[in-house]
Amino acid sequence: MTSLSILTHNIQAVVFDLDDTLYPELRYVRSGFRAVAARMAQGDFDTDRIFEMLWRAFEAGPRDRVFNTVLQQLGRADDPQIVAELVGLYRCHRPTLQLEPQVLDTVERLHQKYKLGLITDGYLPTQRLKVEALRLENTFDHIIYTEELGREFWKPSPRPFELMAETLGCRHSQCAYIADNPAKDFVAPNQLGWLTIQLLRPDRIPREMVPAPAGNARITIENITEL
Repeated sequence: MTSLSILTHNIQAVVFDLDDTLYPELRYVRSGFRAVAARMAQGDFDTDRIFEMLWRAFEAGPRDRVFNTVLQQLGRADDPQIVAELVGLYRCHRPTLQLEPQVLDTVERLHQKYKLGLITDGYLPTQRLKVEALRLENTFDHIIYTEELGREFWKPSPRPFELMAETLGCRHSQCAYIADNPAKDFVAPNQLGWLTIQLLRPDRIPREMVPAPAGNARITIENITEL
């Protein structure tokens, strides 16, 4: 028996993160910028031009001031109320997303053998709309939106992992978690005794992911089909 088989032979439940795991989050960003660009254009500017401005501002940073930057470039005041409205539109737009064929195939094949779960942080309306767009509601046996539990239960809190194992009827040693960010994703499942797997998508949002103490996954893969 190989070392990998020793790690996986007892697994009964496979639980996923959402953003930059089941799909590349950059696609959500582009979808949101399309919606915001259409609102900002308002007949005075070209929507495609504003989208490109938003994208350049996102790439250049700081990313928490993208809308402020583009409003200023358009000669408009970056009024906090206007920025808040654009942020709300971005978070609550219906995104244009779909699972890649290899992701869908992998998830379906895993579901033939394992119970499947999804744990995702983020603003509740945003995450629900992503799940709806990706048609994941009926794909997973259980989905936990940590925002429903309270902001204090976002990862790295162990609470969502405890609830997931309980709901799926599995011991912690029978659960695997696939995610991308060692700064928060793997701390709790490592502590609880889950098998942790980091997926390093080549198309993920570029970010410095400094591992938290005890935050490294036990296995690292670069393509979801390796599962």
